[in-house]
Amino acid sequence: MGTAMDRAELAGALIDSCPDGLLLVDHEGVIQLANPVTATMFGRSEDELVGSSIEELVPPEFRATHPQRRAAYTAAPSSRPMGTGLELFAQHSSGNMFPVEISLSPCTIDGMLFTIATVRDVSDRQESASQMAMLQDRERIARDLHDMVIQRLFAAGMNLQSVQSSAQPQMVADRIASTINELDDTIRELRAAIFRLGHHGERRTLSAQITELVHGRARHLGFEPVLRLAGDLDQLPDFIADQLVATVTEGLSNVVRHANATAAEIRIDYAGTTLSLLISDNGVGIPNTPKRSGGLSNMMWRAAELGGSCTVGPNDPAGTRLHWHVPA
Repeated sequence: MGTAMDRAELAGALIDSCPDGLLLVDHEGVIQLANPVTATMFGRSEDELVGSSIEELVPPEFRATHPQRRAAYTAAPSSRPMGTGLELFAQHSSGNMFPVEISLSPCTIDGMLFTIATVRDVSDRQESASQMAMLQDRERIARDLHDMVIQRLFAAGMNLQSVQSSAQPQMVADRIASTINELDDTIRELRAAIFRLGHHGERRTLSAQITELVHGRARHLGFEPVLRLAGDLDQLPDFIADQLVATVTEGLSNVVRHANATAAEIRIDYAGTTLSLLISDNGVGIPNTPKRSGGLSNMMWRAAELGGSCTVGPNDPAGTRLHWHVPA
């Protein structure tokens, strides 16, 4: 008798302490037992749940077909684990629906068939998944805006600038100049939109940080550098991302101070195991024996610390080319 009582007490303790909702339902769909988590989940007391129909917990739009589904399960009962891919919903006493995962297990008590239903509220999980999908979509839109729209606008502006000086009469040249200014304004507005898309709460993505950095240096350069990003930079470890941002900052500062360039390109490739940064310009180039101090020394030191390398040499046909390459 004592052993049986101990088992009963243990079963009761397990049911009450289970982090998921637990229901014991008979073959007619009447709830025979409910644990405290179930009561909280559905906004009802345990006494209200026991003796009520399981259909009362099902949203109205699914309630009419639920008895047939329940009868089919009772006719051929089997264990059904959670995570089966079914989109299931339950209804709170307030009338609000919420997504759930449900596992079913048949059991026989005193010769009668019952079903144990384990219910898990997955509202937070679905909300997190939806939020992640939205952020990924925003990141894709920002990338598309930068890689396609802005680059095409920039190329159109460069083409107009190349014919502006030879345009005749003066009215045509003035109109071209006005169009170039409008394109520049449009690019700035798109850049601002990209920055907003890249701001995920309090934390900005790495690609958004670099985009903003390059755009900020455009004011000092007098032109908008071309930025090309390949790979999912946001998967980079923080310590590598910090060194990358510092190197891009130093490299562009060198272009501003020394290159006297009219065009520059920044290309960052992340292949999953390697990270490559190329900064090239069409400026005056570098001396035959460049100083290995200051900014250049800092960039080489950062690469060496990460087990990589940094080289600086002439660009083709003119200017300077910096290659910073590290394992990631």
